[in-house]
Amino acid sequence: MYRIVRETNYLTDTVRYFIEEYKGFIFKVWTRDLDIPMKGPFGAPTYEGAKWKLDQIKLKHGKMVVKEIV
Repeated sequence: MYRIVRETNYLTDTVRYFIEEYKGFIFKVWTRDLDIPMKGPFGAPTYEGAKWKLDQIKLKHGKMVVKEIV
């Protein structure tokens, strides 16, 4: 289960949207670590950008990097 969280930084006057994943059985725990082999939190400066990335993550089931031998 995923969600998009809006984060407003009033100090720098910026808004970012981050993707979080639910990782909890007993306790409700949301984390920005999506177990994707890429560094950093996943997000975008716009809601549409974060929604597009979330749709791609759901479509590929979290396997964003595919290696092939050619």
